[in-house]
Amino acid sequence: MKHIYLISGPAGAGKSTTSRRLAETFDHSAYIQGDTINHMIVGGYRPPWEDEDLLSLTWKNIADLSINFLLSGKAVIIDYVAFPHEAAELAEQLKARVQGVEVNYVVLWVEKEELLRRDALRVEESQMGERCLELLHEFENAPLNHRFFYDTSGFNIKSLDRIVDEIKSNSRFIWGKGDEYS
Repeated sequence: MKHIYLISGPAGAGKSTTSRRLAETFDHSAYIQGDTINHMIVGGYRPPWEDEDLLSLTWKNIADLSINFLLSGKAVIIDYVAFPHEAAELAEQLKARVQGVEVNYVVLWVEKEELLRRDALRVEESQMGERCLELLHEFENAPLNHRFFYDTSGFNIKSLDRIVDEIKSNSRFIWGKGDEYS
């Protein structure tokens, strides 16, 4: 079985911290940071929420990298804001091109006050401010099965290993046939 973990959630929810730790738990893994892929665009760059074409290109590149790593025997951990339709499209592409792949989708969730507190702890140039709240609202209104949500509001860095263990072992995060986005 080949494993892919799509770790999503609003800015400040802990995607990068959780994804890196998750990648470290595998003997053979690849960590794909969606923001890095997106920022490869230099000339004509626009934020992904402002340019559907660039966002689509970012997802195509994430899918292609994921497939290459999966075919090389790596567990793949993707750290990026992914809404249900993006998770569904990625799962469909991966399952069509890689035999025996299990796609796990996790939306890290944090209550508003905690999200803003965490964002304020970032270095100033990395703070997302209002964008954190916009994403929180978008996830609240997305047609998403709540089994994919993982609330980390009360957790801290000492809880990280427990969070990663649950993401790896809990079947509620496996994207399956009943999870097609419509």
